[in-house]
Amino acid sequence: MARRARRVEQAVQRWLVQGLVTPEQAEVLRREEEAHHARATRRWGQVLVASLGAVALILAAVLFANRNWGELSEGARTGLLLAMGTGVYGMGLVVFRRAAWHYSGALLQTAGLGVVLFALFYSSLAWPDRTMGAVAVGLAAFAVPAVLAPLGFREGVLMAAVHTAFSFGYLAAFLDRTFGMDFDAIAWALDGVVLVAVAVFWVAIRRWPTEYTDRALVAFAVSLWAGLVLALLTGLGPLNMEDDAVLAMDVWLLLITGITLWGIHRSPSESRRDAYEINLALCVGVGGLLAMFTAGETWDLAAVGAAASGALVGGAGVGYGLVRSAHPTLITGALVILLATWVFAIDQAGAFGGVLALVLSAGALFWLSTRIRMEAEGP
Repeated sequence: MARRARRVEQAVQRWLVQGLVTPEQAEVLRREEEAHHARATRRWGQVLVASLGAVALILAAVLFANRNWGELSEGARTGLLLAMGTGVYGMGLVVFRRAAWHYSGALLQTAGLGVVLFALFYSSLAWPDRTMGAVAVGLAAFAVPAVLAPLGFREGVLMAAVHTAFSFGYLAAFLDRTFGMDFDAIAWALDGVVLVAVAVFWVAIRRWPTEYTDRALVAFAVSLWAGLVLALLTGLGPLNMEDDAVLAMDVWLLLITGITLWGIHRSPSESRRDAYEINLALCVGVGGLLAMFTAGETWDLAAVGAAASGALVGGAGVGYGLVRSAHPTLITGALVILLATWVFAIDQAGAFGGVLALVLSAGALFWLSTRIRMEAEGP
């Protein structure tokens, strides 16, 4: 906060020298910044204290369960876990609606969803698959995302992603407890659900009002990260691809990147565009790692091939960041290039090529730093 206040003071001084504001106006700006700084400091203090309270509540619930666990039957333990998770999630809903407590509310809701999901799978110790008790638990697992996911999408991008990720887990619990399906069958079923959801969303979004479409699309782009893990599980499970399983992740990441780019270039909202840019930077970072792993492990290329693959992804991020003034993407791309260079240099340890690669990377990073400064200052 203090750094931001210094930047505001420097800006005010510059405006005074240039005659853009009068001394009286400058004083008004300083007072407004001081008031804003005080409000922001109190808000972050509230967030910190509330977050610590959320952690304390979760630890209290765990301690309570631990002290009484041995005296309970498996069914009672399942019920206790469900009650704890539901209570924590409900408190998270209440806390989330406080303007300064979003992060604490999100933490509580996520913890509650996780405890409930664990309880649903734990119930197998009390009721074997396809018994009446298991079917009841499975139907409850199916109902949870159907009821709560719409709430998550109304609460913003973060909770939309959380609910989407947990929805796959709850659907897996439904298939496991109700039908007793094995891991491979569940993975294939979840893959089908993801593909249908993407297709339905793609068709439906074109008919929605622009203001609603903008918010829904960024939430959808972030939510797709849950499918990346599912793609890996499918490759490792039913496809039994081992190292080749990463290819499914590569394809899925391309889908996330494409939807993110589409959202960036159609979004009328600057705040939404910032969220897209962060998502794109994450795509570049993860994409660089996947590219190096795919080239080195899946395709058995030498270190130079793996490094070149990562550098290509990083270079694309740097190029996009320079053209679009997207600094998160530019910085992430630069880090990917540095990592790729380091991979090559380690393979060439003790050789002149490795040293030269690191020196060239240092020169490229220094050049990028001057480009960022020039763009920040303007033409």
